Amino acid sequence: MKELFGTFLGDGDEANAFRFNEIEAKLALHGRVIFDFDGVTNMNESFAHALFGNLAEDHPDDLVDRVRFKNCSPLIRGFLVSAVAHGIERGKRLARSEKEGKPREALPTVEACGEPAFGP
Repeated sequence: MKELFGTFLGDGDEANAFRFNEIEAKLALHGRVIFDFDGVTNMNESFAHALFGNLAEDHPDDLVDRVRFKNCSPLIRGFLVSAVAHGIERGKRLARSEKEGKPREALPTVEACGEPAFGP
């Protein structure tokens, strides 16, 4: 990740483009994805949610089966846990709403503050 984005992962637009252009293609080919955070010192929520939250929302099974994270500091791990938990929850809400026939726009877009769905 450091080689692609530097030591601070802070641009959500770059993260989203990377997800669409690189990660989605690998997952479509049933490949494995390893995110290596060696040398990364910080990340912001914009980056975490754009890449990892959206990935968890759209591909929860792939996240478990074919995506790995390595060399995560406690800070980076905290951002990942939060983004993935929120992404999974958004995906569940969207699935329930679509099942009930509600349009996507009717869903709340702001997450409640609180603890991640899974622990450290």
